[in-house]
Amino acid sequence: MVFSSLRGISRFNLGVSLLVGGLSTGLLLVLPAEPLSSLFQVLALAQASLLAIIVSVGLLSVQIAASQFTPLIGRRFEEDNFLTGTILRFGVSIGLALIAMLLIPVLYSVPGQRSTIGQILLVGGGVGAATYSFLSVINVKDDMLAYLNPESLLDDLLEAVSFEAYRRFSEELKENGHTARSPVLEIFQMGQRAFEDNDNHTAIYAIDTLSQASRKILVEYSNLDEDERKEVRFHHQDLFEYWERLIDSAVERGTDKTLYQIVLSQKEIAISAAELHESSLGSKAANTLEYLCKQAYERDRLEKSYYARFKHILDASIEHDVPVLAISTSIYMKWLALFITRDFESEGERRSREERVVDTLFGYIRDTWSKVFEEKSDLVEQGKYRDVHDQFEEEINHYVSTCWAFDRPYPSNLESDLTAVAISAAENDEQWAVSRFTRMIVELWVVTERQEVLRINDLARIIDSGGREGVNDAFEYILSYDYLDERDACDRLIMTEDGWDEKLTGWEAKSYDNVVEHIARLNSISGFREQVIELREQVSERYETSFADSA
Repeated sequence: MVFSSLRGISRFNLGVSLLVGGLSTGLLLVLPAEPLSSLFQVLALAQASLLAIIVSVGLLSVQIAASQFTPLIGRRFEEDNFLTGTILRFGVSIGLALIAMLLIPVLYSVPGQRSTIGQILLVGGGVGAATYSFLSVINVKDDMLAYLNPESLLDDLLEAVSFEAYRRFSEELKENGHTARSPVLEIFQMGQRAFEDNDNHTAIYAIDTLSQASRKILVEYSNLDEDERKEVRFHHQDLFEYWERLIDSAVERGTDKTLYQIVLSQKEIAISAAELHESSLGSKAANTLEYLCKQAYERDRLEKSYYARFKHILDASIEHDVPVLAISTSIYMKWLALFITRDFESEGERRSREERVVDTLFGYIRDTWSKVFEEKSDLVEQGKYRDVHDQFEEEINHYVSTCWAFDRPYPSNLESDLTAVAISAAENDEQWAVSRFTRMIVELWVVTERQEVLRINDLARIIDSGGREGVNDAFEYILSYDYLDERDACDRLIMTEDGWDEKLTGWEAKSYDNVVEHIARLNSISGFREQVIELREQVSERYETSFADSA
């Protein structure tokens, strides 16, 4: 903590002190030796008394701050040498006053120019130093009050945070274990104490300070070159553990504003990480946001404004070209969707709150998926965004298969979402992707019996957007398979007989390879070909010809 009394000599105080010291030399003309010596004795006693009061009040303010905010504030007091400058100034001033008290009677009795100069220096120096000491009490007062003001204290704690301090902490943590003290520990403790005291304003300020400290550490770390990053240890796990503990307190005792402040903090940390291409830290922030949403849902406090920040993180990951962050964020979103629907009970025709959350989350994935094809189309099929496409596809598949197996609610707009992404792929001539999206739509239509939500217009819109080739390829691929009764195939397969592995290979070759995994294979559904052919004919009628003829 850097106090104003230790930031250098105040020009105003110095100027006033020199002026008063200069004027005080006129006392030599009107006062004899004894009264002048007594004056400096009084100055010395007054300064000593004032110094004792200042030290006592300063220690008391530290004690109050330690009991009110965090016990570790005493260590901060020790490290920052609080009151040291004041004690030194008063000590020098008291010393000059005592010297003047003793020497002035002697110099008065000695005639000559040197004696006169000595008297002037002693009187001017003694009075000037005393004046400066008294004026510095104003700054000391501000410093002591800063200990009792949580906002000032948090600002000073933030100023002391740096990546260098965090690196030392990481090294001490590895060497000494959990006895090492994090540079942000006091900030976290002040936030915790604010929640315990129901002081939501201080809690919000502490949350914002911890957010700034997190980003400050992140920025300074990113400024290191590649070789320096390999050499340093950056143990950031405890930083996000503090966030999770603050979330627990905020959910239990805080207001919606404090929860929202934590949400904003995680979004800002994740976006800063994306800007600096630090995907691991961005992923931790997204994971922390998922944790907050789960805890808020458990206590019936989940708001759309909380999980809406996932979209900001996804957009930032694409905008700043950090696909790994988009992948990890989508995983956390799926986990949240599975968490809130684990005890789902249908409300009939009316969509439940859980269904609306799921629809919104997958809507965010849809928008980001479309954005990938719109802005990174040349990097999707063979580039670094292919993993993003595959992961989004896997998250959809995993969630849908879980819904299919455990009777959970599907995203009600799932086919429309897939259609929207397929249109973006078609507009950018990614026919391979159009084919896979079309197959997903058909599989959901047949296997999960979602005929009531399938619209022929969806496939027509994909074709109109330039996806004729991909849609046709999907139908050709599906219709290249014949119906295969899985139960009959399993009954005929005896693992102990000769050649069973060849039979298994042959059976797998005849089995349709679903895009939507972990649901029944499409060609294991009786009458699947008839349904697909009928669907294809309906699409063909839309164009009054077979759309398979030409692009």
